[in-house]
Amino acid sequence: MTLPPLAESSGESIGALSADIRLLGGLLGTVIRAQHGESQFQLVEQIRSLARARRKGDATAGEALRTQIAGLDLESLRVLIKAFSNYFQLINIAEDQQRIRVLRGREMNGAIKESIENAVRALHQNGMDATEMRKLLNSTRLRLVLTAHPSEAKRKEVLIKLRHIAQMLSAYNGGGLLSREKRQIEAGLAEEIEELWQTRPTRAARATVADEVDFGVYFIISAVMDMAVDIHGELQHALEVAYPGENWEDIAPILHYATWIGGDRDGNPNVTDNVTLETLATMRQASREVYLREIAFLRDHLTQSASEVAISESITQSVGDSSLAFKFPGELYRHKMDKIWEQLNRDGYPTNRELLEDLYQVRDSLRHNRGELVANGALRRLISKIEMFGLHLLPLEVREDARRFSAALDEILGAYGQAYAQLTETERQALLTREIEGRRPLFPLEPDFSESTNQVISLWRMIARAHRRYGRESIDTVLASMTSAPSDVLGMLLMAREVGVHNAIDIVPLFETIDDLHAAPGIITTLFENPAYRQHLRARGDKQQIMLGYSDSNKDGGYLASNWSLYTAQEALAATCRKHGVALELFHGRGGSIGRGGGPTHQAILAAPPLARPGQLKITEQGEVIAYRYSNPQIGRRHLHQILNAVLLAAGSDPHAEGVPGAWRGVMDYLAEAGKVAYRGLIYETPGFLEYWSNATPIDELANLPISSRPAKRRKGGFEGLRAIPWVFSWMQCRAIIPSWYGIGAAIDSFCTSRADGIETLRGMYERWSFFNALVQNVQLDLAKADMDIAALYAGLVNDSTLRESIFARIRAEHERACDYICRITRQESLLENVPVIQRSIERRNPYVDPLNFIQVSLLPKLRSLPSEADERTALLEAVLSTINGIAAGMKTTG
Repeated sequence: MTLPPLAESSGESIGALSADIRLLGGLLGTVIRAQHGESQFQLVEQIRSLARARRKGDATAGEALRTQIAGLDLESLRVLIKAFSNYFQLINIAEDQQRIRVLRGREMNGAIKESIENAVRALHQNGMDATEMRKLLNSTRLRLVLTAHPSEAKRKEVLIKLRHIAQMLSAYNGGGLLSREKRQIEAGLAEEIEELWQTRPTRAARATVADEVDFGVYFIISAVMDMAVDIHGELQHALEVAYPGENWEDIAPILHYATWIGGDRDGNPNVTDNVTLETLATMRQASREVYLREIAFLRDHLTQSASEVAISESITQSVGDSSLAFKFPGELYRHKMDKIWEQLNRDGYPTNRELLEDLYQVRDSLRHNRGELVANGALRRLISKIEMFGLHLLPLEVREDARRFSAALDEILGAYGQAYAQLTETERQALLTREIEGRRPLFPLEPDFSESTNQVISLWRMIARAHRRYGRESIDTVLASMTSAPSDVLGMLLMAREVGVHNAIDIVPLFETIDDLHAAPGIITTLFENPAYRQHLRARGDKQQIMLGYSDSNKDGGYLASNWSLYTAQEALAATCRKHGVALELFHGRGGSIGRGGGPTHQAILAAPPLARPGQLKITEQGEVIAYRYSNPQIGRRHLHQILNAVLLAAGSDPHAEGVPGAWRGVMDYLAEAGKVAYRGLIYETPGFLEYWSNATPIDELANLPISSRPAKRRKGGFEGLRAIPWVFSWMQCRAIIPSWYGIGAAIDSFCTSRADGIETLRGMYERWSFFNALVQNVQLDLAKADMDIAALYAGLVNDSTLRESIFARIRAEHERACDYICRITRQESLLENVPVIQRSIERRNPYVDPLNFIQVSLLPKLRSLPSEADERTALLEAVLSTINGIAAGMKTTG
């Protein structure tokens, strides 16, 4: 397959990208010919040509594409699906390589933006001296939290193959290769592509929690650990450059990681106590294996002889009369490293503190005896890694639904004669406070309640058991999703106190719906004024974590209402914490897609309210983006530089800077409400909308995609119980993508109709307010990615013609209206003119996603018409799931 490039960089040569695409496309074409013959290869080319012709305006090409696909047998369709799906996976690699080339070129020319060095330099130039910088760094922390969901659609085995292809392509482009070396790499690429072609793209069985843990651990030990150490080193270097003469060696890392994988029980019955404990054991074993390899390396390299250089007495004494004297005569560092290896190999270090003390001995001896370079090499890197990741690898955070905790308390307290569920909120708070301050045992030794309540009791006891076995750092956070009242948090504190972990964990409310975001400041105020809760906060260093949910608030009220509610909640929560002398750590539950809080993370950080910027910050790194961000070390490094650049600049900004003009706040109040009314008018209030959605998207088929251990719904029930991830995923598949833009056009139209200066006001907000600018840019991206002609094909799957025509007409009209207003606000003739790189990428990518959509639309009616027991159903479902996987690769997102 000889294909044009999908992305390019303004002002940069795209010759290398074109060459990469020709290379990979040519190898893929060779594999298709070899596996299926010339006729199938020509079929792929015909379908590709029709799709391109359709995009160029050929009025007959669309119907020809539909007709040809409808006439193909399932085996031919499978070849097409595999061809276009694998094409996207390979081209994504080529685009990454192009991005890396551009970034390296800019760095060589000193023109790289959004880096750690730029942030440090900017703060220094703005007058921040070394003392102030130390204070800022000591009070700043970013924790990135890995989650399993939305799950990466590709299997780990496929991700590894793609990583190998990327590594070989990078080597191929490295320059200076001999002809035979290039041939070897080309042969290696062909081998991997053939393996990829013959590998099942999705799992044969639904992913287990253990599979998800394995996925997370793979990226942690193969990428994240080294990246984090490198980033800390680059921060130290940037500080040394900006503040020469200062010693920055003792600066603690500001970048940290944690994980929910294996601890997120919210709506996932497969995450049990045993699974969580097994996850902790898996992570400890993985960390030990990493450290054992590096200690073995040092044991082989620290060959300094006592006859050549002095060695500190502490090393001599710690080695003692070693039985290895005959093996390493006079090489005491090797003796010491071997003893460390042996003790770690038998899991003899209770915590990382004891392991580090042994390594510090070696480091200090080297430094005191003319071994500074060696001390600051691989040994220092190992020490940094252990300081950052410990023996637990990552803290595991536990999440559960607040309603489940509340139901358990009702049953437990009922055994003591308290009708908890019947109490008012004020009465609940009073009861819980008395219980927290009292000493009456709450959990019976042998619980005999409902299964759900017994599981809640077992969860808290498991956390205490984990602390005894692996240390407090193994689980340091417990979150309650769907928090809606102070009693939800006090109830968690009571149960934590019952098992003795109340001073060892952060208890975190998660506010998710629009109403809960509005209520959050009042809930937090009530907690801060509660003496029992305030005592807990003092034990935790007067710091409060608060998590904000982007997914459910968007599903609840649309993009405008969600984003504005999140903004105002951050402001109010920051003010509340400041008033009560509590340090705020905001935790942003951002997804990969725009409709779930996605978009450029660094822009979002800098677009936060000034009062909510300083201090500590947590952000989710959700399943589907982990592989993209961390498969390639240079992409991962760039991602971390951009985030830390924003974190440092935000932390160094003035929290009392002039706020948003009141008039603009009034505009956002208006837009948020108007957008919410329009969004809910379609989604929640239109009769038959759920039927339309069920037929016009592959939502029901998504439930069969074996990529996640978690059910699609939190609980039994209708639309409200559905998770936001499949909601967004289904609309992404049919290319309508309404969660991220529906209601935008109606809201802006209403505002501009009511005010003569409406457009000019919105233009001013876009040009001078980072929050509104980021919001418009994100909306613009998904409006551009949405395709109403493709969405119309899916609308055709709705049998009720009246329902189909009425709802799709509203969707199409709102899309046109939103596109028009976004262009007017941004002063563009068409979407994405201001970011032509992305515009061209979408334009060139679309014709190659389209065939997969046509195939999916062709297969869905056939699949849905078959009874569940039909023999041919399995093969059809497998083909549909493969199209889902391919479209996700083409759109570069699931949910």
